[in-house]
Amino acid sequence: MGSILGAAYASGAPLARIIATCRTLRLRDIATWRVSRLGFASNHRLGDLIERVFEARQFEELHIPMAVVATDLNSGEPVVMTHGNLIDAIRASCAFPGLFEPVEMGTRCLADGGLVAPVPTRAARDLGAAYVLAVSVGMQDGYVGTPSNIFQVVSRAVTAAQKHQSEVWERDADLALRPDVQSLAWDDFERADEAIEAGAAAARSALPRIQKWLARAESMREFEPREQMQLRLAGAGAVR
Repeated sequence: MGSILGAAYASGAPLARIIATCRTLRLRDIATWRVSRLGFASNHRLGDLIERVFEARQFEELHIPMAVVATDLNSGEPVVMTHGNLIDAIRASCAFPGLFEPVEMGTRCLADGGLVAPVPTRAARDLGAAYVLAVSVGMQDGYVGTPSNIFQVVSRAVTAAQKHQSEVWERDADLALRPDVQSLAWDDFERADEAIEAGAAAARSALPRIQKWLARAESMREFEPREQMQLRLAGAGAVR
């Protein structure tokens, strides 16, 4: 779901509208149940949500540069999308295996990007970010004990795999936030306020570090154009 929220914000949609949408969103707003060989539901309805909430339909229309990551089920490699149709990219990034059918884009069969990039910090670096603040919420089903249905089996299997990828994405993060959402299941849409507060609490705890970043960014803007260009080139070299 991270690509939905990230793209909504990057599109310029007012924060109040995004929060209001989160509070009323339900699974039926993004899923159409149907039995197929590839999944139990289609997420075509995500397109309607994006049309209603977002201020952009193409990557090129975003106010803030953004990358959306999906998993290529043919190669097993991440697919990083930064241009073209935003709706299809988000649908692919949110196509959780077993639940949603994969999304076909060209010759690729794409599924949830969390399979290969639980937190897409590398993609953020490649966009040119000087500082990367990662937010990891994991994937919970809200229950303890033995799984009781196929969705819990799949989600816990993915979570187990993601736990062993933390060193990979943390390598490209300057700071990682982990909101306390362990009691929330992925489909607890009616508990949006709890998720929002957990995120706010995690951000407040990291505020001193974040403020230092903002102060440094402000100081960069005070450089003369030539000095600023040199500083950015030095930063780009470090990223490479």
